[in-house]
This record gives sequence, structure tokens and C-alpha cells, in this order.
Amino acid sequence: RVVPFVVPDSVVAAACGGLRQLALQPASHPAHEYMARKLAIEGSLSCRLKRLSPSEFENLLHPVFQEDEIVLIVVGGILGFITGMMQYKLNFGGPTLFRRALG
Repeated sequence: RVVPFVVPDSVVAAACGGLRQLALQPASHPAHEYMARKLAIEGSLSCRLKRLSPSEFENLLHPVFQEDEIVLIVVGGILGFITGMMQYKLNFGGPTLFRRALG
């Protein structure tokens, strides 16, 4: 509980329920538009992210993808292998095409 103890639990529960319902509303809802305009989060984040160096930006994003990193590597390897085999089997590119292009 983060609110002062003078606020009854029923009021806190009602406020939480109302905020949950508001969160489900589309972004065009007047409350969302008002909050976006007053807080200016998009502009603030955009400005601050542009100031980051590439290494700082990578350090910011790395924890987001860290738990899925092995999955991304494995899926990338599988897709690369499949693409390579298709190119090999269907004879797209490679030495034969290079010879034809020169000749």
C-alpha cells in the first residue's frame, strides 16, 4: 500500500479498478490524449534516446532481449540454413550464375 492510511481500502480498490478500465480504452480516449499531452512522454523519451551513444543504447536494450537471446540465435541459424539450402538446391546464385553473367 503506497497511499496514506487515511484513504479507505474501498476507495483505493475503486481507483485501481477505474484505472484498469481506462487502460483498456483505445489511445484516442480523451483521458489518454490529455495525459499524453500533459506528460509529454513521447517527446521527452525521443530527446533522451537520441542523446544516447550507440553503446549506451545497446546497454539499454540488451536486458530486454537477453532472456530471448538464445532463441533469436537458434531461429536465425535455422532460417539461414533453410535459405542457404534453398539457394543451393534451386541454383540461385553461386559460381554458375557468376559464369553466366560474365559470359
